[in-house]
Amino acid sequence: MELVDLALLRVLFLDNNKLSGNIPVGNGILYSNLERVDLAANNLTGSIPSQLGNCLKLRDLNLSHNKLTGGLPFEIDNLHSLENHDLCRNLLVGEIPPQIGDMLRLEALNLSHNELRGRIPPSFDGLLSLTYVDLSYNQLEGPIPNTKAFREAPVEAFANNKNLCGNATGLKICPSTSRSKVDGKKHNLVLILSIITPFLSALCVLLVILILFSLRRGRVRHTGTEGSVENRSGQEEDNLFAIWSYDGTMLYENIIESTEEFNVKYCVGEGATGNVYKAELPNGQVVAVKKLHSSQDSEAATDLRCFTAEIHALAQVRHQNIVKLYGYCFHTRHSFLVYELLECRSLRAILSNNERAVEFGWIERVNVVKGVANALSYMHHDCSPPLVHRDVSSKNILLDLEYEAHVLDFGTAFEA
Repeated sequence: MELVDLALLRVLFLDNNKLSGNIPVGNGILYSNLERVDLAANNLTGSIPSQLGNCLKLRDLNLSHNKLTGGLPFEIDNLHSLENHDLCRNLLVGEIPPQIGDMLRLEALNLSHNELRGRIPPSFDGLLSLTYVDLSYNQLEGPIPNTKAFREAPVEAFANNKNLCGNATGLKICPSTSRSKVDGKKHNLVLILSIITPFLSALCVLLVILILFSLRRGRVRHTGTEGSVENRSGQEEDNLFAIWSYDGTMLYENIIESTEEFNVKYCVGEGATGNVYKAELPNGQVVAVKKLHSSQDSEAATDLRCFTAEIHALAQVRHQNIVKLYGYCFHTRHSFLVYELLECRSLRAILSNNERAVEFGWIERVNVVKGVANALSYMHHDCSPPLVHRDVSSKNILLDLEYEAHVLDFGTAFEA
């Protein structure tokens, strides 16, 4: 198959034919305007050409059901506009390139029925737009990413691999978290036995246990100071932004713009350390932004310690019962944390509303206790060093529509 002089070509659909030979690439420039390519269900052979990395406008790429060989080209990290990527049912080998984790707009990824091996790259944690994934029938092993697309994927999406594990239905728990489950069951039993009293008494007992547990840790001595962050040239950097798989400056501007510089109409919650705002990013993703309260110069150092304590704690946390942190910003004008946005209500809000409290039955309450216990067990036994929240209360426990508990606000967490 040969295509030439098609510099203005935007859509190429040649699927379900009997085309053979290598994928045509010309001089690597001719097809730079391509947006959609479908060559599925043919008899194409050879490797995937690296020149595809020049198709910067490409949104859909379907090369499935062919006889393509070799590995996945690393040049695909240039395809930042790619939304649908289907390479299933080929003869591809090697490891999955971590560059795929840079495709922030990727919504569907199908690499099934190949001979890919190794681990799923950690960079996949940045694929926040991903809604569909299928990696079945390969030779993959190790943990799957802890993102919504992977957690909610059916077990068939990971079937017939070497040894995948993780927090998804049908997969075994990874060895590093197995101890958390064992310890979690012990904590669950103790807590459940302590709440076999009327509803209000049960809640009081739970809160008392949590408060006493946190107080047992006592006070922690802090050594060293938190200073300014230096950039690569060694100069002091006033603006610190770190967020996984995003351009920091761009995202900072996006959040300021989407909240109209933290206009009160976007505020969805207030707390002692900051207010929470709802922000919609340009890619359509909606996040929760916790903006820290401003303080006088004499309190700046305390604010910085509180801020970095929350970052240090949450950077290590990956658990279904703990609200996920996407990134943070420490700036002379605005300091804030970027969390996943959950359609949740706090435990305090539910209990303070008579109608909602009636709907909040015994089974749901036990489920909340189990979720909080699992989160605390994870922090105390699976984080290194162990973490203590120090502010577990009904306002910091969010409940989703299924009454699954999510622990929030690590601003006062410290290392045990």
